[in-house]
Amino acid sequence: MSAARLQNKVTIITGAGQGIGRGCAEAFAREGAQVVVANRSIEYGEEAAQHIIDCGGDAIFVQVDVAVPEQVEAMVARTVTHYGRLDGLVSNAGIGGRKFGDGPLHECTVEGWDTIMTVNLRGTFLACKYAIPELLKTRGSIVTMSSILGLVGSQGLYDTHAYMTTKAGIIGITRNIAAYYAKQGLRANCLAPGLIDTKMANRTKADEALLAQIGFWQPLGPIGEVGDVAEAAVFLTSDEAKFITGIVLPIDGGWSAQ
Repeated sequence: MSAARLQNKVTIITGAGQGIGRGCAEAFAREGAQVVVANRSIEYGEEAAQHIIDCGGDAIFVQVDVAVPEQVEAMVARTVTHYGRLDGLVSNAGIGGRKFGDGPLHECTVEGWDTIMTVNLRGTFLACKYAIPELLKTRGSIVTMSSILGLVGSQGLYDTHAYMTTKAGIIGITRNIAAYYAKQGLRANCLAPGLIDTKMANRTKADEALLAQIGFWQPLGPIGEVGDVAEAAVFLTSDEAKFITGIVLPIDGGWSAQ
């Protein structure tokens, strides 16, 4: 892997064992970053970190449940102990779907609501909370992961209202961080992907009618690639984006333009 835009920038990426998180971890490593693969699953996390190492990159794996304060605090401490600093955070870990009890608001279970809020919104809060003191030392960068569904409502195309609410909340967290800490040199930006080709999208991809409908909403194509999101995260973390903070960047094939 060749050194480039993120040379020796120490970056924690949560939910980095699969999907968008893993794509971000690999993209950051290709750009020279020292990557902390933070993931709840040991199997996926270790495999992702080892893949980066096998490709010539620098990575360590840290097991973490982003909803548990002590584990998130330990994740940051382990990073600083190992690498000596922290330059970036990509707060990506999240869950969603009816299997967690989500659905239209009147059908969403209280337990499902609480579970999704805890992982997605509390998890983002905790990752940022414990990373910020270290990021202030390096004038670092935070990238959070929202969704196009955090920007727009849905008339039935998607009906997981707890998930959508957390993604709107993540935008709020990001903007407040950006405004409050800008004078101290800390930047924070948010990505809002549309439908991206990950394991979480398998049910949608298997439904031809639904996929065709999404193709209407995403006119550049019914489904984006993980790399589309990962490269945006690299850019927002790099010095190329040094005067950018507080934005929400849709990566949605034109969905939000309509």
